[in-house]
Amino acid sequence: MNYQVIKLSNGEDIVCDVVGTQHHQLKITSPLRMETITRDTSKGQIESLALSRWVQPYSDEDTFNVEKNSIVIMTPASAGLAKYYEYVLDGMGKKIMKSPTKKQLKQIEEEMDEEEDLVSSEDLQAILDSFNTKKTIH
Repeated sequence: MNYQVIKLSNGEDIVCDVVGTQHHQLKITSPLRMETITRDTSKGQIESLALSRWVQPYSDEDTFNVEKNSIVIMTPASAGLAKYYEYVLDGMGKKIMKSPTKKQLKQIEEEMDEEEDLVSSEDLQAILDSFNTKKTIH
């Protein structure tokens, strides 16, 4: 999989799987819009990442072509974001995304430790905190 974070010229951020490239376009699948949500906690403000459908509610297509001139920057997704992205994609068929089990969280942490390019502990905590929400995915 070639998971990429793409910042578009209209200000949107998406994470997707880039499956091909043409002269003026990228061919992508499973694009999800990225949104940072700030929440107040007893320890202060924290930021969580929410992933939601980008174009899929309005189209039956599986792949999309994005014009390269509408891309501001593109970078590979971190290992932690890739795991979260896969988890959200797995849950998209359900009305309510269930939180992962403690065993699944432990497995994610162990896999993260094995990665060469580790995500900072603050980023990992933000990802784990986002699992604790009771939000409905539409």
